Amino acid sequence: MNTNSIAGGIIFAFAVVYTILAFNIPPSSFTTAAVGPSVFPIAIGVMLAVISLALLFNGLLEARASSAERQEGIGSGVLHEPEENHEQSLKKLLVVIVLLFGYICLFFALGYVLSTILFIFSTTLYLDREHWIRNLIYSIVFPVIVFLLFNHVLSVYLPTGPFN
Repeated sequence: MNTNSIAGGIIFAFAVVYTILAFNIPPSSFTTAAVGPSVFPIAIGVMLAVISLALLFNGLLEARASSAERQEGIGSGVLHEPEENHEQSLKKLLVVIVLLFGYICLFFALGYVLSTILFIFSTTLYLDREHWIRNLIYSIVFPVIVFLLFNHVLSVYLPTGPFN
């Protein structure tokens, strides 16, 4: 198994739990609501599950191809290194999972916009320190656009946190 298959399996388990919880969201009290409050979380959970399964199977196929290549001695005689050092990749995965857990814990206290800005910026800064200005711009622009889209276009109100 490689990092992709491990990450795909962990994210798939998270997506399944997330989707099950999304199905338990109570229906809207507004009778005129065209879209219920559970529609978007369910769609996100299903998409996350599908994408994580693709990552899982891709990792398994890569591991199988790498294993077969090593057994048959195919190649130029040069040992192929994995895409990154396995321990470093595992460390990155664990750090991102901790950041995601922190995001979940701070989501309602800080609200969608602020918690998402902090999550995206800290994750991208950890993974790519060289482009911190670009990361900061993305981490501010994306949550603001999503917040405005959900609150003003879709009438799905995201938590505002201390900014009521």
